Amino acid sequence: MSESDTAPAPAAPGPARLTKDPSGPAVHPALFLMMAVCSGATVANVYLAQPLLDLFARNLGISDSAAGIVVTCAQFGYAAGILFLVPLGDVRRRRPLLTAMLAATVLMLLIAAAAPGLSVLAAAAALIGCATVVPQVLVPLASELAPPEKRASIVANVQIGLMSGIIGSRVIGGLVGEAFGWRAVYILAAVLTALTGLITLLLLPRESARPAMPYRDLLISLPRLLRQEPALRHACLLHGALFGAYTATWATLVLVLTGEPYGYSSATAGLFGLLGLAGAFAAPWAGRFVDRRGASPIIAASLVLALVSSGAYALGGSTPAFMIMAIVLVNVAVQWSQIANQARIFSYLPEARSRANTVYMVAVFLSGAVSAALASACYGAYGWSGVCTVQGVLALAGLAVLPAARRYDHHTESAVG
Repeated sequence: MSESDTAPAPAAPGPARLTKDPSGPAVHPALFLMMAVCSGATVANVYLAQPLLDLFARNLGISDSAAGIVVTCAQFGYAAGILFLVPLGDVRRRRPLLTAMLAATVLMLLIAAAAPGLSVLAAAAALIGCATVVPQVLVPLASELAPPEKRASIVANVQIGLMSGIIGSRVIGGLVGEAFGWRAVYILAAVLTALTGLITLLLLPRESARPAMPYRDLLISLPRLLRQEPALRHACLLHGALFGAYTATWATLVLVLTGEPYGYSSATAGLFGLLGLAGAFAAPWAGRFVDRRGASPIIAASLVLALVSSGAYALGGSTPAFMIMAIVLVNVAVQWSQIANQARIFSYLPEARSRANTVYMVAVFLSGAVSAALASACYGAYGWSGVCTVQGVLALAGLAVLPAARRYDHHTESAVG
């Protein structure tokens, strides 16, 4: 039996009912805006260390390579938080869950700011990454609270906040760190996390008790969900391929920009990251389109953009205009794909949005890590053209999966109709 002939299996436990607060509307008009702002402020904590490595090395008396362990610990911590904490969104009230995450994040940020040496700083970075998975709880919650006809648009707006936080952390963190020292960056992050988190928590509607499920069973349900739900498998493959394509070139881009013929400084090369805001600006349109026409056309368009971007990247090895075009295209593609694929799985799996998001994000992170390693090896063996080929091949792989996803959508719509 093919995936297109397989009906989606129900996932337990069922969704909690959000009850109307007698003192006001169930969903405050400012809630979705604050979800976006809070997502940006908290995801930024994962990337704080990236522009501060030189400051760590000078202040703590360590090598640049040793300072890099702080970035690695933050990334591993974030992956662990997605796997072990985010699924709780299906079985715990979100306000106390988010409160615990935010409180732990603020505490760890302050510990990092006071760290006397590398070991404490690295351990704090790992715990910061683990606790600051707040956006991965807020995105499914936003999908649940949103009117069905605006679900993708609202998810897109939260994604804009998340993407802006990633980019802003690298730019603002570098500026604040250079002016006031790296400890001030962590103190500022603690203040922003506490402030945006508190406002978001105050705006959340009251929630009825969540269905009970033992934690062990909750984790065991993750692989079962992937096995039983074709829509989730499609999303993991589709966005995994596209995110892998994005990561492949991004992981080695700085080597091209700082080498011949460009010869840019590391600071100048880092400014190319601001081109990633193109994806954030393009996200609202994609969300509105998905709400009106469905996810498949946007997913297809994003994969085509990634394929075109790989060619522009190849030409951009010596031509800045093509390099800029490639960066813009692939950043738009990765945002479109994220919005469309998440809207698709949230629509198919309303009773398991947090667990579906966990499986999806873990798959995407793994794809990105493998693709970055592959790209680095290809860069050493074949140069920049080899890296561009990796991006193009991954985009083609995503396009090869797309027909199965479309058949499944058509089959499900026909069955419902």
